[in-house]
Amino acid sequence: MSTASDHKVFSVTELTARIKQMLEQGFAHVEVTGEVSRLTRPSSGHLYFTIKDAHAAISAVVWRSAALRLKTLPEEGGEFTFTGHLSLYEPRGSYQLVVTRIEVAGAGALAAEFERRKQLFSERGWFDPQSKRTPPALPRHIGIVTSPTAAAFEDVKKVLATRPAWLQLTLSPALVQGSSAPAAIAAAIRRLSSMESPPDLILLVRGGGSIEDLWCFNDEITVKAVVDCPIPIISGVGHEIDTTLADFAADVRAATPSNAAEIAIPSRDELRKQLPRLAALAGLMQQQLSRLSEQLQTMRGRERSAWQRHFDARHHRSEQARTRLKHAAQINISQLRSPLRTIERRLAPLQPGARLQQQRADWSKHATLLGQSLHNGLQKQRQRLESQQRNLKAEQSQIGLKRHRFELLAGKLKELDPTGVLKRGYSLSYGSSGKLITAASGLTAGDQVFIHFHDGSAETEVKSVKENNA
Repeated sequence: MSTASDHKVFSVTELTARIKQMLEQGFAHVEVTGEVSRLTRPSSGHLYFTIKDAHAAISAVVWRSAALRLKTLPEEGGEFTFTGHLSLYEPRGSYQLVVTRIEVAGAGALAAEFERRKQLFSERGWFDPQSKRTPPALPRHIGIVTSPTAAAFEDVKKVLATRPAWLQLTLSPALVQGSSAPAAIAAAIRRLSSMESPPDLILLVRGGGSIEDLWCFNDEITVKAVVDCPIPIISGVGHEIDTTLADFAADVRAATPSNAAEIAIPSRDELRKQLPRLAALAGLMQQQLSRLSEQLQTMRGRERSAWQRHFDARHHRSEQARTRLKHAAQINISQLRSPLRTIERRLAPLQPGARLQQQRADWSKHATLLGQSLHNGLQKQRQRLESQQRNLKAEQSQIGLKRHRFELLAGKLKELDPTGVLKRGYSLSYGSSGKLITAASGLTAGDQVFIHFHDGSAETEVKSVKENNA
């Protein structure tokens, strides 16, 4: 039982210190969601504001050192989730929340859902680097998927205006925010890929925003449309720090919409640096013409030599075959005559008139058969020789056709010589900066123009400019 002597009377300082100790120890880590009001930003760099809901309010502060590290800063009227600790300000006896982290209300749940979808889509192979397509180095046709009223579209057009004049742009409009956006983005991608002359490359772009604003680019419908598209896609969604699942699925990820356009195709200045000068090109073509002419002469010499060797070889083989056949026939006749002479010598003393007559008839028959056989053999050899000669003539005809085609190609190549073009009445005009003039719109009255002909050059001054009406 307490007595009067046990009763403790606190001073204001002691009581405040006791409350401060209990408050700060008991609420060392606090997360609270509410709306920002009465936000002030003094020159000290600290941020002071009130966090409120429908029934209560609490003072809060973000010290300057913490504010410099925060990715998200409070905005008047915005709803956020604040993380920090409670602190008591002793001179006034009031407490406040010292904030060390700020997230847009609901961002924590969205971040968790983002990671869940990222893991799921990765397991499906949608982010596999091996399946990504390489964008063409110099696309002639680029498709753009974005809102036609978005600033991102204007940024992309501004960059692509510095690209080569041949570039064709096709906008496939789509919503890029809200619950209807995923289906609209997927439909826009399909429209481009199903065109009769589809683009070589697609830019999927949108400007920056909160995680909620960009959430449609994390939707499964959007990501799958990017994965299934047969055309390479460069994504440029948000600012450099923003990352969506569509970025992981795209073939190339750009930091911003403008950066996506820069990656898509080099500028005219970059391409111009890669082109050889006209004189160097003419020299290279002249060297190529000389080299081709030498090759033509060499091929003609080889052709004549090969034809002569081929003809000589066939003639030689034919003569050898004829000699062998004639020699063989002579041997056969000699072999057939030898037995006959032997028989004649045997029968001569006996004077067998009838048998001798029969033997002579047989010999005559054999001689006739032998002569026929010899004639047939010679006829076959002659036919074979004539066939070979016809084949030789056909080959000569083919060689002639190939020679004629080669001369035509050499003539066409010579026509492509820039000097030949200038000799036909064309000329090249350069401005005072040395830049080639390709259109009247690039001239103004009083400009100095240098005109190059095939046999020299001239300097002139523009008096007036008249452009053809489109």
